[in-house]
Amino acid sequence: MSLTDRLTTGVLQAMGGICRRLSWKQRHALGVRLGRIMRGISPKRVGITAGNIAMAYPELPQVRQREILNESYENLGIVLAELLATPSVSRADIEAHFEIRGIEPIVERHRAGLPSILLSAHYGNWELGAMAAGISLGAPVNIVYHPQSNAVADKILNSYRTKFGNVLIPMGSAARAMVKLLSGGGTIGIIVDQHGVPEKDPWIRFMGRPTPTYEAPAALALRFNAPIYFSCCDRRDDGRYIVEFSEVPMSDLDNSRQGVIELTKRHVRMLEDVIRRRPGQWAWQHRRWRSDPPPGVVVVE
Repeated sequence: MSLTDRLTTGVLQAMGGICRRLSWKQRHALGVRLGRIMRGISPKRVGITAGNIAMAYPELPQVRQREILNESYENLGIVLAELLATPSVSRADIEAHFEIRGIEPIVERHRAGLPSILLSAHYGNWELGAMAAGISLGAPVNIVYHPQSNAVADKILNSYRTKFGNVLIPMGSAARAMVKLLSGGGTIGIIVDQHGVPEKDPWIRFMGRPTPTYEAPAALALRFNAPIYFSCCDRRDDGRYIVEFSEVPMSDLDNSRQGVIELTKRHVRMLEDVIRRRPGQWAWQHRRWRSDPPPGVVVVE
């Protein structure tokens, strides 16, 4: 392990020790401060964040764009503080701070041995939101994730993510695992706000910009007749969260390339609506828009 990885791991462990001693409210306040520190230590990442917000909201004054940037960093800090405190968090804590809406159809499908696909985004506290969903479902949510380069830190954080029964599927081996799970009536969870494969995935206009968007969730949904339920973990002013599942309509679509593109567009529009309502809760820091569409590519509006 490199010196940088050792330092990063040590800092995470030390911060976790602090976070676990705090109340939920105190953890929130610490997270805000952590987010401000994160904003200050990476000017390059701040530049990417500011550029993303400007592209999505060119009509907003710079003061408001800066407010969204600051809120987004504070949100990241809160997510980190709350995730690092997971070893001291109980099911009762999760149930007290999370209201889960619209999960009943997913529970019914699970009990009937039928597959479901849950989609979400890096919005609010997506980490604890996944834990709350698994607790409410009463069964594991099999979550596709991108392993971190720091293997030790990755192992520590993953032990938190799986504390309440969820299962993690590394992205590199996800295709076969997802097919097996859906064939057996499992429930899978996928984060869908990451940069897709420009040469393969459909380009869909998202937040005003042409964006390559992973087609796998829609393709799997139509292939296995597994409904997609979209949700985001929305933080309220009192520090509690609401996770509301909404089914993405697909009964009018067939299992074809056009059906896959249309279904992908529908869940992208649902994500965009959530972000536009409370943009400060989305993680604007990743490079969601990296290039223009290749020549000849039709952008789905």
